[in-house]
Amino acid sequence: MPFDILFGSELKKISPKEVEKKVTKGDIQILDVRSEEEYKQGHIPNSTNIPLSELENRLNELDRNKEIITVCASGVRSDKAARKLMEMRFNNVKNMSGGIRAWKGNIEK
Repeated sequence: MPFDILFGSELKKISPKEVEKKVTKGDIQILDVRSEEEYKQGHIPNSTNIPLSELENRLNELDRNKEIITVCASGVRSDKAARKLMEMRFNNVKNMSGGIRAWKGNIEK
C-alpha cells in the first residue's frame, strides 16, 4: 500500500444522517460493497452494488467526479473498500459509519 494511504490522507467517515441529507441533494455515489444477496435484502435507494471481492475489476462503474460513500453491513468491508479506492487514486471517498445497520432512511428491495 502506498505511503500516503497508510500515513497521509486519513479515511474520512460520514454519519448515516449526513448521507441521508446528501442523498436528497444528489451528486454523490453510494457504493454498497455487500454481496448481491445481502444487497437484495435491502439497500439505500440508487446505490451501486459492487461486492468488495469484485471492486478492483469494476472501478469503471464509479464516477471519479462524484463524492463516493462506501457502505456495507457494519462498516468493516466498506472501510476496506474506501481505502482501496483511495489507493486507486479516487480522491473524494468517505465510509458511512455503522453500515446499513445504522441507516434510518429509506430502504429499497
